[in-house]
Formats: sequence, C-alpha cells, structure tokens
Amino acid sequence: MSGEVVAPPTQGNPAEVAVGRTLDELRSARLRFVPPLLLGLIMSFDSWDSIAIAYVMPSLVEVWKLDPVSMGWLMSSGYAGQFVGAILLGILAERWGRMPVFLTATIVMSALAIACAFTPNYHTLFVTRFVQGIMIGGALPVSITYINELAPTKIRGFYFGVFQLLSMAGYAMASQSSRWIIPELGWRWLFGLGAVPVVLLPLVVLLLPESPRWLARIGRIGAADRALVKLGAAPGSVSDGGGTVAVPAPVVPVEKTKVTELFSSQFRKRTIILISLWFFTSFCNFGLTAWLPSIYRTVFHFPAAEALGYAAIGSTVFLVLAPASAYLMDWIGRRPLGLGGVGIATIASIILFFYIPESVPENQKLLLVFLIVCAHMGTSICVFVLWPYTAENYPTKVRALGLGAASSTARGASMLTPLAVGGILGNGGTINMVFGFFAACTIIPTVLWIVATRETAKKSLDTL
Repeated sequence: MSGEVVAPPTQGNPAEVAVGRTLDELRSARLRFVPPLLLGLIMSFDSWDSIAIAYVMPSLVEVWKLDPVSMGWLMSSGYAGQFVGAILLGILAERWGRMPVFLTATIVMSALAIACAFTPNYHTLFVTRFVQGIMIGGALPVSITYINELAPTKIRGFYFGVFQLLSMAGYAMASQSSRWIIPELGWRWLFGLGAVPVVLLPLVVLLLPESPRWLARIGRIGAADRALVKLGAAPGSVSDGGGTVAVPAPVVPVEKTKVTELFSSQFRKRTIILISLWFFTSFCNFGLTAWLPSIYRTVFHFPAAEALGYAAIGSTVFLVLAPASAYLMDWIGRRPLGLGGVGIATIASIILFFYIPESVPENQKLLLVFLIVCAHMGTSICVFVLWPYTAENYPTKVRALGLGAASSTARGASMLTPLAVGGILGNGGTINMVFGFFAACTIIPTVLWIVATRETAKKSLDTL
C-alpha cells in the first residue's frame, strides 16, 4: 500500500472526509488488526447462536416428537426475531451510535443463549429463540457497519473479509462441535455455549472507540478526534487536521433516520436491487444451512452421526474459501465474485432438482453431498460479498439502516425458508421440489448481478 487515497468529493461533511483520510493513512495495529479480529471473534458466536437450532433439531424431533411443520416453525422463530432486530437495532445505531447498541445486543444475546439451554418445552423455546433472534439479527449489521466505517479504502474488502471469516466461523464451530457435544453432553450445551462472547466485551470497551465517522457526521468533532487517537492517530486529525478540510463544529442533534429514507429518490433503485439480492440468495443459503442435518437424517435416512458429519462439511469448507474470497474481493472486485458464487449455486441446484432420488444408493452419497456443498458454498460466497457491497452502497447517515434493512430482508427469507421446506415435505412433496425451489431463487440474483449492479471495490466511502 502506497498510502495514496482517493480524493474526497467537494460536497459532503468535511469532518467525515477528514476522518476517512486519516483512517486511510493510519498504519497502527489498533486500527488494522484489533477491530476485525476482536469483533469477528465475538460475532462468531452470533453465528453459533443462529445456527445451533439446526444441529439441535434432530434431537428435539426425538425428544418432543416434532413433525416437519413444527420443525419449520421452530427454526423460523429465531429468524423472525432477527427480521425485527436487524431493522430495529439499525435505527437505534443511527440514533445512539454503533458501540452502545452492539454491546447491549451482545449482552442480551448471551443471556438468552443460557435461557435456551434451560428451556423446558417447545413453546418456551419458540418464544426464547424469537427474543434472542432480535439481538442476533441486530448485532451483526451494526458490527458490520462499524467495521466498514473503520476500514481503510485500499484494503476494505480484505479488512471486512477477516472479520467475516471469523464471524461466519461460528457456523463451522457449531456444526463440528455438535458431533461430540450433543452425544456426550446433550443438546442443551450447544445452546448454552453461545454465551461465551460476553467475556470478551471488556476488551471491546477497553480497546475500541465509537465509530469516528458517525461522531464526525453528528458534529462531535472532539469525540471523533479522541476516537481516532484511540485507534493510533495523532491528536487533532479532524479538529485541525494539519491542513485537512475539517474545522471544529458544534454538536448537532442526531436526526431521526427513517426506513422510508432508503426508498427516497436518492436511494430507491439501489435499495430495491440490494434487498432483492439479499432475499433470494438468503432464501437458498439459509434453507440449506438450517435444513441440511434434518434432510440428511429424515429424508435420506442417513445415520444420525453421519448426517451431522455431512452437514458440517459445507461450513468447514467455507473456512477455506472465505480467506480466498476476502483477497479476491479487492483484486477482481465484488461483482465477479458475487456472480460466480450464485451462478455455481444455480447450476448445482438445477442438477439436484433433476437428478437426486430420495433413496440414494450408497455409491452416490458422495455425489449428493458434493452437489449440496456446491449449492451451499456458492450462496455463502455471495452472502459474504453482499455484506461489504451493501455497506459501500450507502453513506454514513444511513449505512447502519441500509445494512439493517438488508439483514432484515435476509432474516425474512430465512424465516420463510423453514416454513416453505417444512410445508413441501410435510404435505407429500419431494426433496427434488425443494431443490427446484432453491434453483428458482438463485436464478434471480444471478441475473441481477449481471444487469443491475455497479462495482464498488477500492473506491472511497466518501465518493460512492
């Protein structure tokens, strides 16, 4: 990195531009390594909490005698909460700041993980998962907003990729550990271990400030300066800036940001495109993530341990693909990677629709698993790209809200997927119909990536 930055636009908040310039030029470890590593580790348990229900579900089916429709409703309860939380906490993060909302959400999320572990019956777990989902759904877009607002322009894709690799590692952690936690300790432990991130929050308070971009936007120039100093910058980077365009300014009231602003003339087109990409990609991705253990066990009749093992493959493979994706995002751009991922998922889902019988011969198991992993990984890569791509499509004043709306859309799709899959299988439909439904959902984002998106890699957030 040469330190060269993109020239800021002539319009806009000069304090924000100065913050962006300072972050681009800063080389401190406190900025370049601590935020993505620390927040990524904490958010890995957000993923753990989100997906734990999928690996607990085969046990709950036996203990509580659940049918496919009941399974679908229970899995959907957490995603319904996430649907609410993504928007609600995004609004609060625009109003009160990124860090207070993130810390509160993580504390409550961890407490409810323990509550899930002690739940006595189906209905109590349903309600507890819904409330926990509000925190899970809100913590992720708020943390992603924060990470993107700190990321230096030249390495923003890789910077976010490190965070996202760790945050999505929770899926693999839950899937792999479920293979011995559930048989040895019981399904309740898989829920309870989701409370681990609360012990890391003191480090967040000690090491990380509020987003300096957000502070600069609301006119808290002194606070933005102190935030940058905490990240390793010299004092006065915003208030006098050593020649920057920013000057001291009075604190201004934080404007209430409304969801309707995302559909104003300035943002309407990009919002519609983004939420469409999120909805259809997430429908397939979360459908595979949430239902795979149960599909392997109840549809293909694999032994329980084998079903959990096969279901864990996709999440584990993604730990290898994620670093490569993080690197490629900055090298080839967001659009080719997103298009490639969802295109692979489309091809795999179409083959599964036409090919896979419900009674799979022993010699074709690996082919079945390979095709499912391709569909799963293709959509996972697309989701991986959509997080930074969405953040880059909105300015600071609505970035958390935009990410919240995108995440809420994804959670809405995730909420509908278990109901759709459970409804198909519970009413005499075949697994081929399920994969055909997934294929239809991946064709739409494939087309959208081709005809309706713009490249955002290596462009300053102040110029997008």
